[in-house]
Amino acid sequence: MLNDTRKRWFVLAFLWVVIVVIGITGFVKQGSADGVNRAFLDNLYLTFQLGTLDYDGSSGPMNWQVQLARFVVPLLAAGTILQTASVVFREEFRRYRLRYQKGHTIICGLGETGARLATAFSEAGGHVVAIEPDPAVAAGSGVAEQLDHVLSGSGTDEELLRTAGIERAGRVVVCTGDDAANVQVTQVVARVSTARSRTPLRCSVQLGSASLALLLRSADLESHGGTRISYFNLHERAARALLAQQGPPMAVAWPAPHLMVVGLGQFGTSLVLALSQQWADVQPGVKLNPTLVDPAARQKWEALRLLHPALDQVCEPTLVDLDLQAPEPDEVDGFLALLAEDPPAWVAVADADETTALANAGFLHQHLPRGRVAIVVRMQSESGLGGLLQPHPDSAPTLPGVSLFPFLDRTCTIETVDGGVREQLAESVHEDYLAHLDPATSGSSLARPWAELSDADREQSRKRVDGIVADLDALGLDLVPLRRWGAPEVTLTDEQVDHLAARDHQRWFDDRTAAGWTRGEVRDDLTKRNPLLVGWDELPDDAKAFNLATARDLLPMLARNGFEAAER
Repeated sequence: MLNDTRKRWFVLAFLWVVIVVIGITGFVKQGSADGVNRAFLDNLYLTFQLGTLDYDGSSGPMNWQVQLARFVVPLLAAGTILQTASVVFREEFRRYRLRYQKGHTIICGLGETGARLATAFSEAGGHVVAIEPDPAVAAGSGVAEQLDHVLSGSGTDEELLRTAGIERAGRVVVCTGDDAANVQVTQVVARVSTARSRTPLRCSVQLGSASLALLLRSADLESHGGTRISYFNLHERAARALLAQQGPPMAVAWPAPHLMVVGLGQFGTSLVLALSQQWADVQPGVKLNPTLVDPAARQKWEALRLLHPALDQVCEPTLVDLDLQAPEPDEVDGFLALLAEDPPAWVAVADADETTALANAGFLHQHLPRGRVAIVVRMQSESGLGGLLQPHPDSAPTLPGVSLFPFLDRTCTIETVDGGVREQLAESVHEDYLAHLDPATSGSSLARPWAELSDADREQSRKRVDGIVADLDALGLDLVPLRRWGAPEVTLTDEQVDHLAARDHQRWFDDRTAAGWTRGEVRDDLTKRNPLLVGWDELPDDAKAFNLATARDLLPMLARNGFEAAER
């Protein structure tokens, strides 16, 4: 499809052709009426002369063609000049608009991930500014025309970040394609945005390494001045998206199902971890027995166990060291015997290379009972090679029973960027708030599901997450990634629970007071009055009970989100 600029040029060209034909026709008729025989070029010159308002009329009445042309040609001339100026000075216009842009998204890096995320934010109605050091990458992304502006340079350039309006931006997404470069950009972003006012800048950072993203989960919750930094890994998000959309059934009544994962790259290992976590939730005490197939299955399983000691408690896999594209004869015989003896109920082909993934899916489709085994194969998107599985929506699938999981289509989304650790915890904080809320309570803008809250309302839960980290620190506890499934190792004493509840109330008191609220006998949101705006010791017993119940549920809530409190 043509972009808007090219469409405007084609419309102007068409209108010029039409009005020139009308003008020449009018001057020919007028010449005949006046007894003047003008050449074609003379009539063309007179038509264009209308654009400069130099035509001084005729000795006789003008026909309708000339009348129309003498009004339309100047308007077309002015429109053409304005269109030309918009092209010539487009960059300056865009830079000028950036001075007044607020709440926009800055994308650092327009590679495959950055371009898709920029499109997602733009199509959602947001304003997007991109920073890309390579003009060829920016041009090849195909998204420049959709964005408010594309700045050429590095995200580590402080002046360029200020030009992009970082002081007024709502979020920054860093996805340059290199983990070290991403972290470097993040450090500069945090330094530049320290002068921001009350609302912190949300900075989401892509990490290609799933293990590094896991290790940095705690760093998501650290304070960085005016910036809230969260890290996301597409492989980890893709694994959860796959299980949420078309994963294997994990019903509590089932015995351990036979699942198979082929390809233990970053996506495959993330999928094994997500499967194990899901299984631990629905079948505590029963081990999952998946079959894991990879040229280095044993080595990769040991590496996964090293990072996640809890895996041994819930997962006991059958490990098959096998390269399906270059196997040894005895390996093929052994694998075929395994498939015949105990065929899996569900298979995920997680190879990163699309050609390999399709070939492996085809092999398994031939050797497993057709119609009884669900096979999911990872593809980058629904187009390209992914389109081979079902060339047309109305046509029969190429490999019946084999379904497509479009990796980038499912992960390069706004939800992925905004679904960092702090956001996950903030949502859980709000869910706990609703769970402990008195059903008779009404009138509060917060008494709604998370999806229905405004960003300002969600900010209160984000601030509480910041407070939780500080509260645990005050108790000599660190917030660390959950090292095992099950009950938390640390338990809170009654004194600690009371301390946490009091601090949480004081934090709420300070926040409400700063927002202009005062104490009143009856709650009134319009006049900003609340009877609970008193010290902890003066708080009514029912309000205290609410805060205490929330504090007691803190550690289980953290565990549900993959964290635990650890003593220093």
